[in-house]
Amino acid sequence: MGYGIPTGIYLTNTTSDDDISTRTHKARKQHTCISCQADIPKGTIYTKTVGTFDGYFVSRKWHSDCHEAHCQYINDQNRRA
Repeated sequence: MGYGIPTGIYLTNTTSDDDISTRTHKARKQHTCISCQADIPKGTIYTKTVGTFDGYFVSRKWHSDCHEAHCQYINDQNRRA
């Protein structure tokens, strides 16, 4: 793709950091978890989020446990703010 932008990330005019979609999938091929960087093996149920981050559309794949822990962390941070 070039231009230093990783595959699966596309520029948008939005400035917010929001998830647009959160769904579970069964992996048809191996993926890498965005949180822990470990493999998500073929056949594993994982969580896929699609949203915006720093002005880009992004698609992320997570172990379901990693995504749950991330959401809990965000909720805890928001309560403290």
